Amino acid sequence: MPSKYTPQLSMWREDLYKGIYSRSERLTSNKKLRFYNDDYCELSRRTPGMGYGNYFAYALLGSMLFFCFFVFLFGFYILITNIFQLGTYNPNTWQDEYVSVNVLSGAVILTGACFFYFFATLLNYSIFAPKDCPIRLNRKTGKVYIYDYILLNLSTKGLFTSPFFRVTRPVQKEFNWQDIQAVLTSMAAPVSTGGMLRSYVIRCVVCKPGTTEMIDHFCLTADSSLSYDEWMWINSYMAFSDGNLDTTTFEKDNVPGKAIIWTPEYDEKAKVASPQAYQSVAARYAD
Repeated sequence: MPSKYTPQLSMWREDLYKGIYSRSERLTSNKKLRFYNDDYCELSRRTPGMGYGNYFAYALLGSMLFFCFFVFLFGFYILITNIFQLGTYNPNTWQDEYVSVNVLSGAVILTGACFFYFFATLLNYSIFAPKDCPIRLNRKTGKVYIYDYILLNLSTKGLFTSPFFRVTRPVQKEFNWQDIQAVLTSMAAPVSTGGMLRSYVIRCVVCKPGTTEMIDHFCLTADSSLSYDEWMWINSYMAFSDGNLDTTTFEKDNVPGKAIIWTPEYDEKAKVASPQAYQSVAARYAD
């Protein structure tokens, strides 16, 4: 049975229930809770790979970058050498030889340039991306705020359609909680020792009010094991069902990356204690 939300996300597994999952079991935020009070909360969406382990990736990507640059220069060298050696070709076959070498060198230059851009963008992201991509939820106003960058821009398509410098540029959005639903997606890959390696992602889909037509989506959490912890915790929090919530907050790690800086408008909106205060802040920034 396909998802009821259209268009359907790739690798869809199931649509998730939205509502209070339990009033007795202790619900954990899976060590993602960064701030909590009666008005709003903030949860981290940083994945395990977004930490100090990236230093190995920095070195690997840097090496690939230099290799691609060398390939590009080698192809350019072949092209220039071929042009200057035009008079040394056999008069009977010079045209075929000359064109063949030019085509080969052009292919080497193009390949080197494309892979150089690809790895340069990945290295730029690995070093300069913000250290986290948090989500804030204000239950007094029913608003949700996300801080994104990798999930919108770092894709095979995005790497070649977005300018190099935009991959690490934060994107901040505001949504209505009532328009947000959740789906579970999963991807499996075989391993050499046998069996399958599976990863799970809970994605929040944003629908047009009163419909199941998806207009946007964002990642809530990703893990190698099946877990609904954060989604269940958020549902109870937004429904003011705090009795069974683990509200332990966890300090932000000193991981590499740029500091998280919310825009003043979203920062104020996320912290207000009533719809009236929200309207006041929105009106002030609308002027």
